[in-house]
Amino acid sequence: MSVKPYLASLALASSMLAGPANAAVTMSFNSTGSSPTTGFTVIDTFTTLAGLAITGSVQIKTPPADPSGAPPANSSPSGTSYLSVLAGGAATYTFASPVTGVQFDWGSVDTYNTLTLRGSFGTMTIVPGTTPNPAFPSTNGNQGFTGSGLFTALGSGDTFTSITFGSSSNSFEVDNLAVRSAVPEPASWAMMLAGFGLVGFGLRHRTARARRLTYA
Repeated sequence: MSVKPYLASLALASSMLAGPANAAVTMSFNSTGSSPTTGFTVIDTFTTLAGLAITGSVQIKTPPADPSGAPPANSSPSGTSYLSVLAGGAATYTFASPVTGVQFDWGSVDTYNTLTLRGSFGTMTIVPGTTPNPAFPSTNGNQGFTGSGLFTALGSGDTFTSITFGSSSNSFEVDNLAVRSAVPEPASWAMMLAGFGLVGFGLRHRTARARRLTYA
């Protein structure tokens, strides 16, 4: 018996693992939340600009607030450094590998802030007060808790490869960028394990048949 059919089954399982169905991206903004939440790992607390692709004016700042930035009110711990993207500036973080979720503390949300997400879904741009999803409680630059909060984007079958913070005026403030690592969905794991099982069965059957022929 040829092992090729079983290898084909493994290939099918692997392809399903790489590209699950029903891809979608959901976003939320929680004015009482802070990054990271369960399942997320912080990858940048913005103590330096290292790891960011920068255009225009971008700064690492520390409290107190001034005309070029204010720390996200919800950020924990408070009083630490944060990223401030000034007028005409942009900062892009490209993830080391695709991730299934992104979140960060967003300070004093403004209508002139622009968030761009890229991934398997293409490119998605969020402009507070213009883009309906997610709903922001305040978009007037309020530096208190009503104007700051936790932004989260989740991929259900989709992954994220990079994120860009841009602003046409002072400022877009960000802290505690966190990600959720890409892991196979349960159905994909089941298909992959089934594929390995079929391959193992085929190899065992072929070995047993070869032994019978040897002793015949």
